[in-house]
Amino acid sequence: MKKLFFKAKRVILVCLFPFIGVFAVHAETLNLDIQTAVDMALQNNLNLQSERIDLRTRERVKSSSWNEYLPSMSIDATSSYINEAEALSQLFPDTSQWYISAGIRASLDLTGTKKYSIREALLEYESGKISLEEVEKGLIREIQKSFYYLILLQEGIEILNQNIDTAQKRYDQAKLNYESGLVSELTMLNTLVTLENLKPELEGAQVMYRTAELQFRQLLGLRENLDLKLIGIIDIEEISLESGHLIDSYASGSLSVQSMEKTIQLLENQKKLVKAAGFAPVLSVSSSLTTSVRDPLHTNLVNAAEWLDGFTFRVGLSLPLDSLIPSSKSKVSVQEIDDSIAMAHLELTDTLQRVAVDIETSVLNLQKSLKSMASLEQNVVLAQKVYDLTELEYNAGVTDLLRLEDANDRLLESKLAVLTEKYNYLSYLFDLEYTLNTSVVTAL
Repeated sequence: MKKLFFKAKRVILVCLFPFIGVFAVHAETLNLDIQTAVDMALQNNLNLQSERIDLRTRERVKSSSWNEYLPSMSIDATSSYINEAEALSQLFPDTSQWYISAGIRASLDLTGTKKYSIREALLEYESGKISLEEVEKGLIREIQKSFYYLILLQEGIEILNQNIDTAQKRYDQAKLNYESGLVSELTMLNTLVTLENLKPELEGAQVMYRTAELQFRQLLGLRENLDLKLIGIIDIEEISLESGHLIDSYASGSLSVQSMEKTIQLLENQKKLVKAAGFAPVLSVSSSLTTSVRDPLHTNLVNAAEWLDGFTFRVGLSLPLDSLIPSSKSKVSVQEIDDSIAMAHLELTDTLQRVAVDIETSVLNLQKSLKSMASLEQNVVLAQKVYDLTELEYNAGVTDLLRLEDANDRLLESKLAVLTEKYNYLSYLFDLEYTLNTSVVTAL
């Protein structure tokens, strides 16, 4: 019986094996270009979703801030027992000691703080919009950098694989020559050392790529079992920029500057609110409508004549006096806010200076990158010439295949150096656009 069971199990596994192979080969792959990556991150990124929820909360507070002018209202009902004097009970034997009453009350304090509370809700909402925009544009910059960095790492891994392939062939030939007595053992061992040194370099590059890809997936909000295929190339368009013009035209529009300006507006509004609460008079309006009945157990509650109605309307005006005392709580609070405003203005000036420095630094880096690129492209031309000459010698039988492959490796490394500098150029460009809060094309 056991043998029959194991035979049946083996047959099932054999039948399923081709399908298992199909599922493994046809794993789900996502083709991703730069725009798709940006759109996906804007939709799925968790930090961005949190910022949107925060802005939605602020918008709800702003939209309902008008309720500051709604009166507070209440309805109450009471039952009371009055312990009347014995003599009064003898004179009025039908006097009841039980009462029930009900009423509706409304009150409203008309103070200057209300309009500042409403304005605070508006300023908080506008501050939230700036914060959301900072997160969105910061995320776009990170996606752009990460996308092209992964492409750069892929190119580097491919070149390392080719270098290892060439080193392996060089070692195999050196080993064969050593065994034939054509080269020394030292020559053979040197080729082996070169080969072995490349292997950990490749492993390090692969780990670097995997780490960068995991961070990229987190920004996109992608699940782990989805394979990525990046579609795109690292290419640039040379742009002539002048830092002075950019600073004068766009520094004040930077998101960090806008955020600080909104902070100052909030502090100034808070100062007005504290002044209105501590120094301004308060006008209060209240009214109440009550009705009561005596001896509810022996009274015809339907008869309106049995009920005693009352209406009150009050208007009050109060002026806080503690604010007139030196070093009172209200005065100290205003002084503290004044200090915060002064510090915020200093921070705003510092932020403007830092933005100017960031713009100038980015422009300098872009100019340096263009110069480096020109030099590296010259190296590519030279490496291409070396490869072409080596290929001619190989075709003429003057040199061997390994020298030709080595020249090709040098050519690929030169091209990778140009590609790396192009990535650096794009990275500086993305930083500049984030600082300017606009595209460089628009800023020209």
